Amino acid sequence: MKIKNVIFDLGKVLINFDFSSFWENIGAEKCERFLDEAQEPILIFEAGKISRQQFYNDIKKIYNFNMSMKDFEKIWCNVFSEKSQMIEMAKKINRKYEIFIFSNTDEIHFPFIWEKFPSLHFFNENLMLSYEIGSVKPDLDSYERALNKFDLKFEECLFIDDRPINIQVAESLGMKGVLHKEFGETKKKISEILDMDL
Repeated sequence: MKIKNVIFDLGKVLINFDFSSFWENIGAEKCERFLDEAQEPILIFEAGKISRQQFYNDIKKIYNFNMSMKDFEKIWCNVFSEKSQMIEMAKKINRKYEIFIFSNTDEIHFPFIWEKFPSLHFFNENLMLSYEIGSVKPDLDSYERALNKFDLKFEECLFIDDRPINIQVAESLGMKGVLHKEFGETKKKISEILDMDL
């Protein structure tokens, strides 16, 4: 079946993030690698299952920092930068295809990203956000809820993500998948699948 829709992950695909100075900035006692010990509250928050107040409380308990919720949220968001080549490519794809963002994100991060990077606004309302659909990748349920939101068919979608497990699940459901590592390779693969000069 012909591809009609192209779906992009957000983090590490359209927007970069770097938490390397996060612990230092919040004055945390523990400084382990990439938020590993906070994965549970992060995923629950990204699934929209807890409030931002509860998320702040949970993270504060793990890292034992002394900071207001407002200051914490500012640091929680101060980790993003734009991947302009990928965004420009998405704009070109949008000339011929319907495009979407499908992302594990939360109610603090996403509004900040949307405000800080207006270059993303051409996606309009085509947003499949984990905290709004109530499920996170790679859960099967998240893919079903995301596509159902816009009445899309799996076999008519191309999905670009930086995590192998997310691509594997997408392909198991009938989507075409491209694992994003670096721009040149991703551009080549997408061009071949869509038969489009990017």
